[in-house]
Amino acid sequence: MKAPLNAMERCGLVIATGFGAGYCPGAPGTAGALLGLPIGWALSFINPAAALAVLASLTVLGFWAGDMAEQVLGQKDPSIVVIDEIAGMAVAMWAIQLTLVSVAVLFILFRLFDIWKPFPVKNMEDMFRGGIGIMMDDVMAGVYANILWRIGSSYFS
Repeated sequence: MKAPLNAMERCGLVIATGFGAGYCPGAPGTAGALLGLPIGWALSFINPAAALAVLASLTVLGFWAGDMAEQVLGQKDPSIVVIDEIAGMAVAMWAIQLTLVSVAVLFILFRLFDIWKPFPVKNMEDMFRGGIGIMMDDVMAGVYANILWRIGSSYFS
């Protein structure tokens, strides 16, 4: 990391690391996903279209913060960057009736898709550079978790 950081670089790094959650030893992605839970929960109280606008804004903020973190740290998709997991987990929860069971299953599904990276999730990292590449694979993992929950819950209801 270069020093000293200017205010924009510090701000970008704070956002990218989820206010420090990305420094969680051994499990920064899980820590980031856990931070996405209260955001997804809060968004469940507003109109789904408004929630989608908030999620899109969070994703765009992540584009910027991810770019900033890559520049400051001098590495591609640093493991301390967790804004992507925060946004991806909130996407997984979008417009779903949240219960303890649905949140637990969505969390597990999101983390599985985030780690496994099925097609085209893995391709998002390769298709896009910088903050967009950092964010889009996790947003897609969240979309997959959301869709799978919807299919599974409609099948079992």
